[in-house]
Amino acid sequence: MGRTWSWGKKGQFALNAAILTASSMAMRLLGMAFTAYLSNKIGAEGVGVYQLLLSVYSFGVTLSIGGVGLASTRLAADQLARGRPAGARSAVFKCACIGLVCSLLASALLFWGADKAAAAWFHGKISGLPLRALALSLPFMAAASALSGYFTAVRRAVKSASAQILEQLTHMLAASALLTVAAPRGLEPACLALAAGGALSEICSFLYLLLLYRQDIRRLGRGGSEEAVPYRRALSICLPVGLSSLVRSAINMAKQIMVPIGLEKHGVNCDLALAQYGAIRGMAMPILQFPSALLTACSSLLIPEITEESVRGGQKRINRLTSRVFQITLLFSVGTAGILFVYAQPLSMAFYRDPQAAHFLRILAPIVVIMYLDDMTDALLKGLDQQARLARINIAESFLSLLLLAGLLPVLGIYGYLACLFFSEIFNGALSVNCLIEKTGLKLRWGAWLLRPALCAAAACWLARRLAPGDPLWAVPLACGLYLLLLVLTARRRSQSVQI
Repeated sequence: MGRTWSWGKKGQFALNAAILTASSMAMRLLGMAFTAYLSNKIGAEGVGVYQLLLSVYSFGVTLSIGGVGLASTRLAADQLARGRPAGARSAVFKCACIGLVCSLLASALLFWGADKAAAAWFHGKISGLPLRALALSLPFMAAASALSGYFTAVRRAVKSASAQILEQLTHMLAASALLTVAAPRGLEPACLALAAGGALSEICSFLYLLLLYRQDIRRLGRGGSEEAVPYRRALSICLPVGLSSLVRSAINMAKQIMVPIGLEKHGVNCDLALAQYGAIRGMAMPILQFPSALLTACSSLLIPEITEESVRGGQKRINRLTSRVFQITLLFSVGTAGILFVYAQPLSMAFYRDPQAAHFLRILAPIVVIMYLDDMTDALLKGLDQQARLARINIAESFLSLLLLAGLLPVLGIYGYLACLFFSEIFNGALSVNCLIEKTGLKLRWGAWLLRPALCAAAACWLARRLAPGDPLWAVPLACGLYLLLLVLTARRRSQSVQI
């Protein structure tokens, strides 16, 4: 019979999951509200240019942090499970040093290559100055990633969550204040204001996390072995994750830059191409990703839990936990996809007042089933030390989708980009799930985990539209409640409950 958690540990996991879920939802709500503010302030075209700016910046972010956060979490959790608090401190320090070295390199590349990137990729809309402003924040972000990984490992979710909220609020407040002056002067001053606000928020987040970390490490004491974690152990996690993320980020950057260029080849003028790109990346995608805040918290907390169970040899419990997580993710994602599909129009109009965003949201709604499942599967595999295999899958998917995008965009236009998004998620998700099945022996129950929730979601939306026909936004929470009720009513009682 498998070992189970104590009630105290279950309660701690539930509390941390609740804290991270609340903070993640708050951050995504703030992010969507800020995007709506931006769309009104600088328009869909401006949002598209800003998304292109972020796609280039994200390459620098990936080079800076790579697998630093994951390495910090896994190594600190491993050392604490072995009763080595000094080893945990050493792991965080080594990961932070690796991040700082990489981030300084990334900052230099972005800073000195900003003008060339702007001339080649930003369609003459802005110069490289906003990119230089963003480059200054990378060292602070890298160090903060290592500290945040530590707080995940020791299950102090409220500290990393509060840092994320502080960062988001600082960015919004600083950028909004600067935009008041900058936006009337044109698109480049507006992007510079957004970049400066982002850089300031990263610095504030790092200083806050550093203060919390220095206070928290005193709780660990100095018991256990004083053996330091070697750099090669940290690099064994950082390198495969970082290199694969870097390759994937470079390809994704190329894909995002290619979209407006490909749309122009299809016959769409530059302004409309940027507006369509902004409607998908800056408007539809945040709505699609918002509900996943309920799962993101659990995915980050699963990594140290799975790592500790692997150290202790708790394979049976890992298998049970995997099955339960897989089931819950499918039940949640199928219902979410159905509700987003049916209520795409009122949701988009409520946030952005843009019917184009609603059109793309409805098309992309089914993709959330695979998107959410892939995210949870990746977290489970990282906990099982399968990051190298995940790296190969991610790189293969990125290369194939890049080739597909190059072929489809000039022919199908924006719908070629949408087709590429579906291919990327299906390809990556299928291979990741297959890897998880191999490692855990997971048995899929498609009838109970996919077909039943699909029927419940359809019935819930149908009932909600008839019970609340006058106000669609009130129908959304009603549909959610009806979906949960139908899941409970149609669930089969099992002879044994799954222990988590």
